[in-house]
Amino acid sequence: MFSLRPSLSSFGYMYCTCAGQFTGNIRLCQYINMRAYRISVLLRKRFTTPNWVKHKEPREVHMFVDLFLQELEAVGNEVKQILSQGIRKHRRSESNGSTTSSLSNPLRDDKLRRSNTQQARSQLLETHLAKLFKQKVEIFTKVEFTRESVVTTIIKLGLKSLQEFVRLQTLNRSGFQQIQLDIQFLRTPLKELAEDEAAIDFLLDEVIVGASDRCLDPTPLEPPILDKLIQAKTAETREQNSSAASSTTQQRL
Repeated sequence: MFSLRPSLSSFGYMYCTCAGQFTGNIRLCQYINMRAYRISVLLRKRFTTPNWVKHKEPREVHMFVDLFLQELEAVGNEVKQILSQGIRKHRRSESNGSTTSSLSNPLRDDKLRRSNTQQARSQLLETHLAKLFKQKVEIFTKVEFTRESVVTTIIKLGLKSLQEFVRLQTLNRSGFQQIQLDIQFLRTPLKELAEDEAAIDFLLDEVIVGASDRCLDPTPLEPPILDKLIQAKTAETREQNSSAASSTTQQRL
């Protein structure tokens, strides 16, 4: 048995301990716990710092998204030095064969955009419950000795931490909309990094449902506004990546 930092969630502790017993590799388990802890600290700071009841209307994707993705990129770079690349599985939802979240469409549904708070919350919960009955999503499985498996596991643990931090807050409508925006932007890059798209979608949906439960008025952003903000962030990210690649090329020359 190995020691873990006390602030790491008991959920992550139990999972990684169990995984360590099955895989027989405690060092891998320790690495996953360490990285999950770093991400948990990042998320805790993000969700405990602002006053969510007085949150202002979202104007852009929050910078914690970049920091979260940077942590995951660092994980990918580290594990690829010691672990092989496995066969990318991309397990999809059996209900429709698509990697698109079941909550992405309801968030754009006209009924959900009505001003009635209870109706908006009910729509989110009904959609989420319908997904639970239509498919069985196995969230945590045994960690395999591949880059994809390790990165996917750390993403899942990070999203579980995010979900728990959201449930500790009380949100106004703008706070809920900020979380909606951040989560919607995260869907694409996280599913590109992970091998289990259905589970990632499910965990992201859980964050939205949890935020809805903790919101005084869970009215989502209008689809045109949501799309505009996500497109702006996507363009900004693409430009930053292009500049970084150009800089790296010049240094090599």
